[in-house]
Amino acid sequence: MKIDPVTNPLDKIPPILKKNLDRNLCVCNEVVKRDIINAIANGATTVAEVKKETYATMGSGCCIQQVERLIECLYPPNSDK
Repeated sequence: MKIDPVTNPLDKIPPILKKNLDRNLCVCNEVVKRDIINAIANGATTVAEVKKETYATMGSGCCIQQVERLIECLYPPNSDK
């Protein structure tokens, strides 16, 4: 399920996670944070789905925790998917 298009996905993310949106969150595959957020907002609700859409987390995996945190912010565990 996608996030409501009227809602800006960045509104659901804490200010600290809004920093450096145009910098690589996934350094290994040079995937910028904004692209990962967009993939999540468009329905990628697991790390595997984000990986499929963006190639993030396919290198050393050092960004997995950050991707998981973004998913949790945009799709809180108590929310309906």
